Amino acid sequence: MSGIALLKCRTCGHHWQFSRATCPACAAIDPQPAEASGSGTVWSVTTVHRAPLPEWDVPGGYGIALVTLDEGARIMCRADKGLAIGERVVVTLRDGLPHAARS
Repeated sequence: MSGIALLKCRTCGHHWQFSRATCPACAAIDPQPAEASGSGTVWSVTTVHRAPLPEWDVPGGYGIALVTLDEGARIMCRADKGLAIGERVVVTLRDGLPHAARS
């Protein structure tokens, strides 16, 4: 498994990432923890050339992607360079941060 934590609605099956007491799809109040498969599709991608912290500075910049996981939740993550919108990826944790790589 990916190690990516999600919440899942027991009523409608909707998945989401950020903790909240009610389902954003149906307003049910009984979410359960779930783990993402890690597979998904790139929704948006960019390269950051000015790192917010000196220790994140990488020559040529680093990739950031918004990935729609197969469960339906979207997750922002570091990404391999050269990913394209619509490309299939696998999201795993690297150094505690989600990272998208080609599947």
